[in-house]
Amino acid sequence: MIENTILCVKWGDKYNRSYVEKLKEQVETNCSIPVNFYCLTDNPTESYDIELPTHWDEYYNPDTNRFWAYRKFYMFNIAKNFPAVTGKKFLFLDLDVLIHQDLKYFFDLPMNKPWIVRGWWNNIENCRKNFGQIKSTPLNSSVILWNVGQMRKIYNHINENKEVIFFTYPTIDNYLNHFWYDIWEENEGFLQGFPEGAVYSWYKGNIFGKDMARKILRPEHKICLFNNSTADDGDVNEIKELW
Repeated sequence: MIENTILCVKWGDKYNRSYVEKLKEQVETNCSIPVNFYCLTDNPTESYDIELPTHWDEYYNPDTNRFWAYRKFYMFNIAKNFPAVTGKKFLFLDLDVLIHQDLKYFFDLPMNKPWIVRGWWNNIENCRKNFGQIKSTPLNSSVILWNVGQMRKIYNHINENKEVIFFTYPTIDNYLNHFWYDIWEENEGFLQGFPEGAVYSWYKGNIFGKDMARKILRPEHKICLFNNSTADDGDVNEIKELW
C-alpha cells in the first residue's frame, strides 16, 4: 500500500475542473515518492474522484456564504467519510497553489503534531490584538499535513458543536485559531505551523519585517499560495503565474 496521500477538494463552481487537473499534474511533476491522489468533490467524474458527504449541508447559508469551506474537514475522518481513500499520512492542498519543489519535504516532517500553514507574513502582534474580534488569524488552511486519525478530534468537535461553530466562525481559519492553535505560545498548541520558507503568499508576502514583496514568485520555497486576495487584486483566473 502507498502510505502517502495527497487530497484536494472541489465543490461548486468557484474553481473549474482544470484546477484539479493542473494540481494533479503539478503533484506528478513535483513529488519524488509514490503518492495516492484523490479529489473530494460533489461531482465525481474521474477515477481519482471521491464523492463528498452532505450531512453538514443543512447549515450552509448561501446568503452569507458561511460554512462552505468546512467541507474540507470531512477529510479529518477518512475512515467514516471516505472508506475508499487509502494512506497513512495525508497532505491536503488547495486548488489554487503553485508547487515549486519536491513535496517529499512535507512527508519527511516529524509528525508529533499535525502541520498547517502559519502565515509568516502576518504581524503576530496584530493577530494577538485582534484575537477577540475573530480576525487576523495567523493560520491558513491551504496546506495541511496529518497522520491518519490525528485530526479526528477536530472533526468530532465540529460534529458535536456544528450549529454553534458554523454560526460563530465564518472561516475555518478563525475556528482553528481559536480552538487548536496557541497564538501566544505557538509551540504549545495542538497544531504547529510549517517552518519559515516552506509556504509563502502571492498576495501578502513571505516573512513579516524581512521579505514582504507582493506578487513575485519565490522558487526556492516549496509552495506559493494564491488565496489571500482582496477585491483590489483581481480575478485569480487572470494570474498568469498560477497557470
